[in-house]
Amino acid sequence: MHADLVKLRDLQAKDVVLAEVDQRLAVVAQDLVVLDQTLQRARASLEAARRAASEGQRRRDELETKIESYRILQQRRSERLEHVRNPKEASTLMTELDLARSVMAKEENEWVRSADAVTLLESRVKDEERNVEALEGAQASERARIAERRVTIEAERAAVARDREASAAGIDKALRHRYERLRRTRSGDVVVPLMGGACGGCHTSVTLNRRSQIRSGLVLEACEACGAILYPAEPDGSA
Repeated sequence: MHADLVKLRDLQAKDVVLAEVDQRLAVVAQDLVVLDQTLQRARASLEAARRAASEGQRRRDELETKIESYRILQQRRSERLEHVRNPKEASTLMTELDLARSVMAKEENEWVRSADAVTLLESRVKDEERNVEALEGAQASERARIAERRVTIEAERAAVARDREASAAGIDKALRHRYERLRRTRSGDVVVPLMGGACGGCHTSVTLNRRSQIRSGLVLEACEACGAILYPAEPDGSA
């Protein structure tokens, strides 16, 4: 077999290992994404509860201010009524007092409902806070395990990458660039065996003359259909 083919196959084998390590890193990253999304949903629910409680408190306080203003007006009307001697004016004030009492009673009932709603909303906020706190605690150990796995896999990847680059450095520059270009554009192997007179990648037939050249190990030939670099299969037909 051509010496460069041996080097290319060795490089390809290391690329396979590197891809497997990258896949494990991707799984670790996805595990972290799942935890982050779960926590983000819990925090979003907490923020929504806080906004609702804040809005409820604002509404309750507005009603309280309005009711207090009604009380002040009622007090003033009552004081005026004590000094009124004109029956018609007194009747008008009494009508205003009765109407204001009705309005104030309605507002007070609304305030009670608003205050009850605020109590429920504040209780929900506390529940959501406890949920976030519990979730953060539950995730802490899992996040630590994920971080440990990532550190271990990243160290493994660094070692594999160094070994891979050392192998790549021993290959002719032009051939290495050709290999790298093919690797970026192909989903499968770049270096494939000649199997039964056909490309082991796309199964396109290879001419007899080119088969002989590949099997002789004197030249590097590529599949005319898919561009894969071909090497002779072992005598038993395996790669």
